[in-house]
Amino acid sequence: MTFKELCTELDSEFIRLRADQAELGQQLTERINGVANHVKTLDAKVTLLDAKVIVLDERVSALDTKVTALDTKVTVLDTKVTVLDERVTALDTKIDTKFEEIDARFESMDVKINNLQGNQNDMMSILIDIQRKVSAN
Repeated sequence: MTFKELCTELDSEFIRLRADQAELGQQLTERINGVANHVKTLDAKVTLLDAKVIVLDERVSALDTKVTALDTKVTVLDTKVTVLDERVTALDTKIDTKFEEIDARFESMDVKINNLQGNQNDMMSILIDIQRKVSAN
């Protein structure tokens, strides 16, 4: 192989290498542009999600405020229910005491009524005896 052939062959090889490099550069550029397009799409989606997260955060904050207010109201209501429960317990105790007093009175009245009935029976027996004696005379 001669020097001229060698130079021609080297020149052809360099041209092929440059063509391959240009083609690889073109492919790389297309891939980079594709990635850039995907990044832009993802960035748009992230921006949209950020907006939604902000809206959700505002709603959660508003809900948290409402829950705090509701919790305060429930605490107040719980306090009132506790006071009411104490009053009902006291009233229940008073009612139980009154019923015990009434039961005692009824028992006392039952004893008195039984005594009266016994006295009436005794009086009836005496009256019957008197009537028998009067009828016999």
